[in-house]
Amino acid sequence: MLYLSKGVLCKNSTTDEVRVARGNTVITLTGLEAEIWLGGRFNMVSTDDKEKCNAIHSLYDMGLAEYEDATDESAQYHILTRCICCPAKTSLIKKPLSKCERIVMIWLDNAVLRLSTAELMYLVENKVKPTDNLFYEENAQALVETIYTKDTIFDNILENQMGNAKCRNEVVYALLLLLSKKRIVML
Repeated sequence: MLYLSKGVLCKNSTTDEVRVARGNTVITLTGLEAEIWLGGRFNMVSTDDKEKCNAIHSLYDMGLAEYEDATDESAQYHILTRCICCPAKTSLIKKPLSKCERIVMIWLDNAVLRLSTAELMYLVENKVKPTDNLFYEENAQALVETIYTKDTIFDNILENQMGNAKCRNEVVYALLLLLSKKRIVML
């Protein structure tokens, strides 16, 4: 089983009680659930341990994790499609980014919409340049119209198309690196 934690660690958390914010809700985790959530906070983790899998199912039920039974690159993509990637508040010292990571961060930082993994992949796959005419609130409609055409507007068709995109693994890898570098959080 492959999993990824979702939510934001609250400042008042302790080693015994991990408090996680998700939306307007704060959930307190202890024991194995806290350990599992912390373990999957900055990267995807694979496990076959039955007790850990049960804890992951419990976190999933609380909305604090996403998982797939498979552990391949396709599973990573499917997990990320069920998460919302948001820019994190970062310190002044930032690790360098690859070209793909920089492009993804520009989109996440400037698009007024919370872009899904599939939407980010569409922008990268189609080499849509991140420019001011697609950023900010006054251009939100232009961004939506760029992504959603007659070929991508139907239910889940974009996710299915991007699951086979040439850039899929590159964008998945970039998102996971941004997560490990603490530049984004998953909600």
